[in-house]
Amino acid sequence: HPDPETLLPPELRNAMQHVISSPQANTALQYGQEQGAQSLINFLVDRINRVQGLSLQPGNLMVVAGSTHAVDMLARLYASPGGVVLVEAPTYVDAIHIFRDQQIELCSIPTDEAGLIPSELEKQLVRLHASGTFPSMLYTVPNFHNPTGSTLPEGRRLEVIRLARHYGFLIVEDDVYRDLSFEGAVPASFYALTNGDQVVSIGSFSKTLAPGLRLGWLLGSEDVIQRCINCGTMQMGGGTNPFVAHMVAEYCRSGHWEKHIVHLQALYKGRRDLALSALSQYMPSDVRWTHPAGGFFIWLSLPKQVFAQDVKRLALQEGVSLAAGEGFFVHPADGEHHLRLAYSRATPNDIDTGIRVLAQVIHRSRKAE
Repeated sequence: HPDPETLLPPELRNAMQHVISSPQANTALQYGQEQGAQSLINFLVDRINRVQGLSLQPGNLMVVAGSTHAVDMLARLYASPGGVVLVEAPTYVDAIHIFRDQQIELCSIPTDEAGLIPSELEKQLVRLHASGTFPSMLYTVPNFHNPTGSTLPEGRRLEVIRLARHYGFLIVEDDVYRDLSFEGAVPASFYALTNGDQVVSIGSFSKTLAPGLRLGWLLGSEDVIQRCINCGTMQMGGGTNPFVAHMVAEYCRSGHWEKHIVHLQALYKGRRDLALSALSQYMPSDVRWTHPAGGFFIWLSLPKQVFAQDVKRLALQEGVSLAAGEGFFVHPADGEHHLRLAYSRATPNDIDTGIRVLAQVIHRSRKAE
C-alpha cells in the first residue's frame, strides 16, 4: 500500500472542489462515455507521448478502474476457460486469482534477479505447442515487479517480443510502478518497443496518487481498445468513475501530479535505502534479497530449513507484518522459502525495528528445526 500520508494532497482536494462547483459538475456526475472522460484521456495521451516518446492517439487509450479491472477484462476477452495464460514465477497474487476465476490454466515461467528468463519462456512455449496448446497471453510486471522488485532489462524484453511474434500471444504489461523509479531511466516499455503491436499496457493512479480513486488506464491498438469498450461491462457501466476521472484530470492538468510523483520517488527511495541498510546490518548471511531500483517491494529468499509461513506467524506475534511467498506462485510450494517486504507505508523507525525483529525470528525459526 502507498503511504497513507500521501493520499490527499491539498491540490487534489482543491481539484475536487473545483469540479463539484463548476458547470461541468452535472456532466461529471452523469453516466459517462464508455472509453472514459475525454479530459483525462487527452492528458494521459499527451503525457505518455512526452515521457515515453510515443505517438499515441486518443483511440489508443481507455480509462479503467485500476489494474485489476483491466486484467479481468483482458482475461475475459482474450483468454478462454480451459485456455492457457503465461505468468511469471512469482507473479502478482491477485492476477492469479483473476485468471483462476475465469477457469484459465496458468503456466508459470521461472525468473531470476533480473526478472523473467526468456530461454525458460521459450522452453515452455515449445512444450505447450508440441502438445497442441497455444497460450493466448503473457501477463508480466516488467518494472519494479510485485513481489520481487526486479526490472526486466531491455534485451530480455526484445527476446520476449520475438517469442510473442513467433508464437502469436498477446503481451499484457502491468506497468503500474513505472513512475516510481529511484535510479534514473526505466527500460523502454513493451508497448514502446513494439509500437503497440501485440502488446497492451496497464497504468494506474493507485501507486502514484491514491488507490481509493479506483482509476487507471489501458493502452492498446485501436482495435483492442474498441473491443474492450464494446464489452458488456463497459457498455452497461457508463464509463469508469466519471466524477473521479474529471477530478483527477483537473488535478493533473494543473501540473501537481508530476510534482507529487517527484515527492513520492524521494520518499520511497529513502525507505528503500533504509530497508536495504537494515537487511545488510541484521540478516543472517544465508538470507538473500533483491535490490529494487523503484517501487514498493523487496523479495527475501530464506535458507531451505526456514519456512516462510513459520516466519510470518512468529513475526506477526512480534507486531511485524509481511507476506509469505506461497501466494505469489501458481504452485504454492515454490514460494515456501520466500517473503515479500513492503517498505512503502512503514516509518523509518518501523523499517529498522521490523527488519531487526524479522532477523531474530528467522534465527529462532532455524533453531526450532
